[in-house]
Amino acid sequence: MAGDWDLDPRLARLAWLRGTDRPEALAWRLDPAWTRSTDPHLLPGVDGAVARIRKAIETRERIVVYGDYDVDGVTATALLVRALEKLGADVSFFIPNRFSDGYGLHLDCIQELKATRDPGLIISVDCGVRSMDEVKASAELGIDWVITDHHALGQELPGACAVVHPHLEDYPNRFLAGVGVAFKLAQALLGAVPHPAGADAAFLDGLLKLVAIGTVADMMPLVDENALLVRRGLDSLAGKNGPGLAALLRAAKKAGALGAQDIAFGLAPRLNAVGRMGGAEDAVRLLLTRDGTEAESLMARVEALNQERRAIQQKLAARLPGPDGGAFDLVLDPTAHKGVIGIVAGHRMRASGRPSGVCTVIDGVAHCSLRAPEGYDLGELLVLAQPFILGGGGHRAAAGLSFEAPRLAFVRQALQRGAEAQALALGRGIPSRLLDGGPEDLPDDLDLARLEPFGQGFAPPLARLEGVLASSAVFGADHWKLRLTGLSDPLTWFANQDRPAQPRAGDRLCVAAAPQGSARWGRSWLVDAVIGEAVP
Repeated sequence: MAGDWDLDPRLARLAWLRGTDRPEALAWRLDPAWTRSTDPHLLPGVDGAVARIRKAIETRERIVVYGDYDVDGVTATALLVRALEKLGADVSFFIPNRFSDGYGLHLDCIQELKATRDPGLIISVDCGVRSMDEVKASAELGIDWVITDHHALGQELPGACAVVHPHLEDYPNRFLAGVGVAFKLAQALLGAVPHPAGADAAFLDGLLKLVAIGTVADMMPLVDENALLVRRGLDSLAGKNGPGLAALLRAAKKAGALGAQDIAFGLAPRLNAVGRMGGAEDAVRLLLTRDGTEAESLMARVEALNQERRAIQQKLAARLPGPDGGAFDLVLDPTAHKGVIGIVAGHRMRASGRPSGVCTVIDGVAHCSLRAPEGYDLGELLVLAQPFILGGGGHRAAAGLSFEAPRLAFVRQALQRGAEAQALALGRGIPSRLLDGGPEDLPDDLDLARLEPFGQGFAPPLARLEGVLASSAVFGADHWKLRLTGLSDPLTWFANQDRPAQPRAGDRLCVAAAPQGSARWGRSWLVDAVIGEAVP
């Protein structure tokens, strides 16, 4: 495989450790040509959706794109609005509020849209595939629907003009994010099929910036066609960007070539903060604006919300009890802020290597966000908990559920048993991190970048670093800068669930760390987890 692609053998070894052992499987990353992508007309429901949307454009019907408040939903909304604007549609967007509306389609929101905007067609992105009643009620209001979604299907489909979903029939890429589904629809609407060329290709590469952000943020597997779409999006982000994305990159201190982890820990949390702290409309406006002054104003608001989110998140993480050693780490704090429980669940999951959930309580009902590491399937766990919950949904790596708070013990037991069975099926009691050896086993950053995107389904490189601590310094409220004797590159260690007391010079450390490349500062290492405790 190394010879087929002229790879450093260490790079070929990294790919092999991640299950990519055939030269053609590496092509999605190393040669992400449009000709490898799937014709969007193969996506179930696309033809019907294209016909109804083109009719709406031709007859000047008002179209509303109905999105979701997470990063996948926000990017999908902005992407489809941009594509419809290019086609001359009379289009606007709507995002429900996490706190007053909740996830998905809501009749009161639809009625308000009818009264204020009078749309003839509403297109959902990243939601709606289980909303039978809402779509049926909309027909009585004279509103048609096109549903685009990627979440778990129900037993029946809503009565929309078209339902576009990668799990219907035998579509080759079942791992499309909501923004990926919206992208395929946009490509079909533009007629850039089976593969785009010329000006269409340039426009669609611009849209792939949003696909990259949403796909990474939604923890979708970065394999096969998803790897191609995200890789092209990363390459486009490294070029010229509109005012909103440019402001977002500056706020995250990202420049030049980007990796998927730059999205996961730099861009996505900022966009996510808007929906987590209130309404997400400003995140969509930021992605859509063509005005530099407006972009700076919106970015200032986004950054303020992100700082507020971080403070609330850190306080919640600090007061929660540590994992109890069970196969599923589920904790409940009745005062937890609903907007941050998913982030805290993700941190606990990465620290423990187990599926994790954090719950809050609103009016006697527990609302939980769940996260799972590679190999688990939260959808299957929700089925086991079905007798005890009021509702739930999501996908393999991220999901949510609600239940009457007194039933916590029953829900926990169902999730524990399911997680134990999945762990055994994986052949291990608790999933361990994939270590790629020592620092000498990883090639330089330019070579590593050839395998981007790293993330869900294709784990970021992780090395074992061991040595005596030469120096330690505190920066801000949440991270340390460390240097180990014999290792020229510095270590950064952000606050996380399993970080010990600050080590002192002379302590011996053994940690798992990911390489962080910088054109200006060179390589550094981001500590992921403790492998061995500090030894004086």
